[in-house]
Amino acid sequence: MKSSGNGEFLEGGLQHFGNIELNPSACVLNYGQGIIEGLKAYKKKKKDNSVILFRPEENGLLMRMGADRMCMPAPTVEQFVVAVKMTVLANRRWVPPPDKGFLYIRPLLMGSGAVLSLIPAPEFIFLVFVTPVANLLRILKAQTEAKADSFFDVLYLDSVHKRYLEEASTTNFFVVKDKIISTPPLGGTVTPGVTRKSVIEIARGQGFQVEGRHVSVDELFKADEVFFTGNSVCLLPVSSITFMDKRVFYGETGFGQVSEQLYLALSSLQMGLTEDTMGWTVTLNPNVRDDEYADVEWDNLGFGIVPTDYIYIMKCSKDDNFEEGQLCRYGNIELSPAAGVLSYGQGVYEGTKVYRKEDGRLLLFRPDENAIRMRIGAERMCMPSPSIHQFVDAVKQIAQANRRWVPPPGKGSLYIRPVLIGSGPTLGLAPAPEYTFFIYASPVQNYFKEGFAPLNLYVEDEYDRASLGGTGGVKSITNYAPVLKAMSRAKNRGFLDVLYLDSVNRKNVEEVSSCNVFIVKGNVISTPPAAGTILAGITRKTVIEIAGDHGYKVEERSIPVDEIMDADEVFCTGTAVGVAPVGTITYQNKRKEFKTGIDTVCPVLYSTLMGIKTGMIEDKKGWVVEI
Repeated sequence: MKSSGNGEFLEGGLQHFGNIELNPSACVLNYGQGIIEGLKAYKKKKKDNSVILFRPEENGLLMRMGADRMCMPAPTVEQFVVAVKMTVLANRRWVPPPDKGFLYIRPLLMGSGAVLSLIPAPEFIFLVFVTPVANLLRILKAQTEAKADSFFDVLYLDSVHKRYLEEASTTNFFVVKDKIISTPPLGGTVTPGVTRKSVIEIARGQGFQVEGRHVSVDELFKADEVFFTGNSVCLLPVSSITFMDKRVFYGETGFGQVSEQLYLALSSLQMGLTEDTMGWTVTLNPNVRDDEYADVEWDNLGFGIVPTDYIYIMKCSKDDNFEEGQLCRYGNIELSPAAGVLSYGQGVYEGTKVYRKEDGRLLLFRPDENAIRMRIGAERMCMPSPSIHQFVDAVKQIAQANRRWVPPPGKGSLYIRPVLIGSGPTLGLAPAPEYTFFIYASPVQNYFKEGFAPLNLYVEDEYDRASLGGTGGVKSITNYAPVLKAMSRAKNRGFLDVLYLDSVNRKNVEEVSSCNVFIVKGNVISTPPAAGTILAGITRKTVIEIAGDHGYKVEERSIPVDEIMDADEVFCTGTAVGVAPVGTITYQNKRKEFKTGIDTVCPVLYSTLMGIKTGMIEDKKGWVVEI
């Protein structure tokens, strides 16, 4: 059964059991937007062969509640019950005899529509399958609510004390105070953002003091700037954050001094505008002619799915190693309805970008860092993973095969999404018996439709993005779908994204949705440490090095939310956003404005980063890989 354009489910039908086709960029595969139910059918001991279902309407109600939490439409209770009955009756010969077992019924609702950025799927599928048989992996956490109340996103607090900032939906975040940049440490609940990691390195390279520490939510009201980082958003500023009905403003337009400096340094590296002295970028050399460009309106690119020519696919069993993969024409992939990724969210993903130089060469930025992070995430999620060499080679292949989709210089980049999922069928809670690694690509421009305008963030202090001991430090697909509702509420409240706090004390800043966050105070750039709850962003790592090279002192430390509110600048980093300034942060109804503009840190870091990425600045660190 599929949803219609208005979110209502149309009449479904029975089909023979078999694999289902999903777009490789389906929301359920990339962000874990899906929920399941489970119930049983027993055969009565009477000779009439009747089958018993127990309170299926309760499962229907639970699915509707879960769907609302995950920003999904759901079948009506009547539709749910009818679908279950139809499936059981059609498979009644598979119901075990009395006392020999039962028929396990698995209703599954998932976001099947294609997305690239962190948004709800445009289409949903409800399916039911059954199997005779003799705890689900985990309920998705990092819950937030903000978009329905005009906020753009949610900033999460720690799950224990509800005092420390952690992350915003899919980004790391940073606070800046007196040139000191602080960002929540990667302690298990904060995703180790690649952009976060890069921004810290850039900031330290520029002389900023960067601290990876717990950032209390109260610090938001003292910070000069707040920004977040992530592969999708790169580095973006926060213009405001609202916490406990108190709103703090950081600036309506432009970057803060620190965030803009980091943003310019990072983006310049990413786009090849500055020399890559760190070896973060990988260069492809396809010798593409102007007439080999795809038929795309390059000036009208957003951040969404544009189907390209090829995807890359590689498979292996649970106990084997990945063998040689292959390029396939872009299209849907087949999955068992019982695939581990669909029922239990067993999957991780990465994100990187390809830039085109004026001479036609293509540049990749630190793909080995993405490979390392995927292996760390795969180990956490009990999955085998490609070797670093296999990962990088696959990324190069997909970039070469889709080279005509790489935008002209200055028009954007080719976003590459590697995904590793448990594709084998499993009914009980166990690692999948088979795994699929695939990569697709899409030409993109700015992650946010607002472009380079500073971010206005809302600090979320009720729900958590990640918790200690959880999966916040890896790019598990299950970390993202739970934030969709919070992001929707935040946007409806007028915020661009959400800044999350740590889950223990709800006082330290961690991340913004899909970005790492840095704060600047004076000459010190601080960012939360990638210590388990914060993603070790590659852009984060890069920016830390670049900042250090520019003479900034960079600290990786816990950043109290109060400190971020006292920062001079705040900026975010990530593959998608680069280095983005934060204009305002709103925390407990107090809004703090941060410095933005050309005379801040962010543009310096951004220009350096993008210069290296695009080959305009010499790569002295070995970050750029040329083919």
